[in-house]
Amino acid sequence: MTQTTIHSYFQQMFEDWVANGRFPESTVEACTPAMASKLGVPSEKFTFDSFVHSSQTPEWTLKPIDFGSQLESALFIYLPTPWSEFEKLENAIQVSDNGAVRQTIYLLDKTTWRNDLSKFFEQGEVSAFVYYLIQPPAFHQWICCIEQDQRVWVFAVYSTEDKILVTKADASDKGLLETQLISLINSNPWYGFVKPTP
Repeated sequence: MTQTTIHSYFQQMFEDWVANGRFPESTVEACTPAMASKLGVPSEKFTFDSFVHSSQTPEWTLKPIDFGSQLESALFIYLPTPWSEFEKLENAIQVSDNGAVRQTIYLLDKTTWRNDLSKFFEQGEVSAFVYYLIQPPAFHQWICCIEQDQRVWVFAVYSTEDKILVTKADASDKGLLETQLISLINSNPWYGFVKPTP
């Protein structure tokens, strides 16, 4: 798939989910040959599943982020151990490593965020994405790589019934891109909010 095709495919599917609540019933992923090349993988062999950690991994840990009274409990994000600096902003939490901002995490109301969706696609071209269904109908995970002026940003969107957690992650080189994909794919911040299926 070309970058234009992947961007259009993702935008159509993502906007349909936001506007109409329709979503894929299984994992969907796509990646341009150029993005796969950035990760050092032939495009025909690329899969986001290669970034999944299925067991405890050294130098990685679940870390709590606390949005205070906005939520009844903390959310947990999967991060490299050295990424241990957290700064609470007006509407977000920044995660840093030795002063370098690695991720900015926003907690938003679904309705507010829906109104600003058009701005999301003004940030650049989607060159890779993956969608995971966590638990229907409310819990979903979307991750996409957006290229803008020779730079890559990785975005993750985690949803619940009425809230959206959006992470914007800096991926300025291959090592950081791989690290961000591991972090965002293995994070399941709403895990404690998902109710068991009857």
